[in-house]
Amino acid sequence: MPHRLPVKTCMKRLSLAAGALLLSACVTSVVSPEMEQEAGAAMSQQVADQIGLYDDPALQRYLDTVGQRLVQALGETPYQFRFDIVDQFEPNAFATPGGYIYVSRGLLAQTNSEAELAGVLAHEISHVTQRHHVRQAGRAIGTGLLTLPGRAVGVVSEDLGNMINSPIEFAGNVYLSSYSRGQESEADQVGMRLAARAGYEPVALASALEGIERSVFLLTGEQHEKNYLDSHPTTPQRVADINNLASQLQPTITPPLADRTQFLGYLDGLWWGQQNPQQGVFRGQRFLSADMNFAVDFPSAWETLNTPRFVGAMEPEQGAYLALGSNAGEFSPEGYAAALVTRMRERAGLSPDVSRAFTLQGWPAHLVRYDDTSGEEAISLFYVFLQTPQQSFTFMGMGLAHFQGALRAAVMSMRPLTDQERNGTGGSRLRVATMQPGESLASFAGRVNTTWSPDLLAAINGVTTQYRGNGELMKYARTERYQPRE
Repeated sequence: MPHRLPVKTCMKRLSLAAGALLLSACVTSVVSPEMEQEAGAAMSQQVADQIGLYDDPALQRYLDTVGQRLVQALGETPYQFRFDIVDQFEPNAFATPGGYIYVSRGLLAQTNSEAELAGVLAHEISHVTQRHHVRQAGRAIGTGLLTLPGRAVGVVSEDLGNMINSPIEFAGNVYLSSYSRGQESEADQVGMRLAARAGYEPVALASALEGIERSVFLLTGEQHEKNYLDSHPTTPQRVADINNLASQLQPTITPPLADRTQFLGYLDGLWWGQQNPQQGVFRGQRFLSADMNFAVDFPSAWETLNTPRFVGAMEPEQGAYLALGSNAGEFSPEGYAAALVTRMRERAGLSPDVSRAFTLQGWPAHLVRYDDTSGEEAISLFYVFLQTPQQSFTFMGMGLAHFQGALRAAVMSMRPLTDQERNGTGGSRLRVATMQPGESLASFAGRVNTTWSPDLLAAINGVTTQYRGNGELMKYARTERYQPRE
């Protein structure tokens, strides 16, 4: 859920920056590291806006420290590497040009050692240093502009642009999916040598990939259509190649920054599942935000979307759109409404059909409505600016005239959470507990009341299904209530 509603899209600068890189191999020398850095910075903004960064400062610092240890082993490099956690359940890792490296919370949950994590990071670093982004034949990012008619569309698209132009097709997937087999093999080899120079066991990359493959297989019924293995397939040949190269390397193993106990301590508390309550959750078509204390109902069967900047919905035939975002709060609802009316009059020559102050669930609000008949079909446009005790919001609804009732109902459904709803904004969270000597996975699962099956426990902890405890820590997930942030 957003902290501020953007007024313009980053898609244009992203397309320009990415376009500079989508060149054939014969002209890679034309693209400088500075150009790659510019493209990476543009993509990093899209990653933050579209996927979101996971909020866990301690885990983030640890990830960056491991990454920088690998960077130090590179020696001279023109790239300024940074490492971030993306708020994505699917196990995923990707690199953008210029040295921006991302690992999903879903992948972190499935790693079992610092060496495994280092193997994944070294692989992504190698995509950057080998300049695979420059050599690949990339694909366009984003979709078309709003297709609704009328003069108001050009004005409103500045507010809706990020959500409408960039549906859930993550930037990382676009880039990863276009790596060739040769580039993947090269990143394996270069990355393993880098991990070895940094003091890690290079064969750990294979165990990380095999562990992810096991868990993804068990989770395929839970919407794991897109994951790290789509672009980094763990084929028998790839595993054999990794093991063969690892046998030839003789790294000087140095102590990790975190032993297994410390490593699992960093993962303890990680939110597990498609929805992260920190960003609000959907329960059917109802969106609930415990931190901002509101609920809103989107129309039945509309496609919903929750990004760091927007929560919204789209009519299946793209005949109507809804978007809710938070403002900086520098104006009152009347102030935001006056600014919109002026902007719409100057840029589209339109005056509002309705502009009035009202209260919505006791919150001060202002409605501005336009009925735009300048196109082939009439459209209705609702803006509601409101101020709750927690935040200033803008709620927009735009669509063909016959959707006016659905748009109005959704906008007017926004209200404070009930106590029952507030208690229902939690989810599944990764925890760590000691497995007793001789204890089976089934017994451990029952004792800690986990949502994972014994088979999934085995896969995510990197052990066999017949494993018996030896007094060590094991990861599991359990359902927990979400405690709103202060």
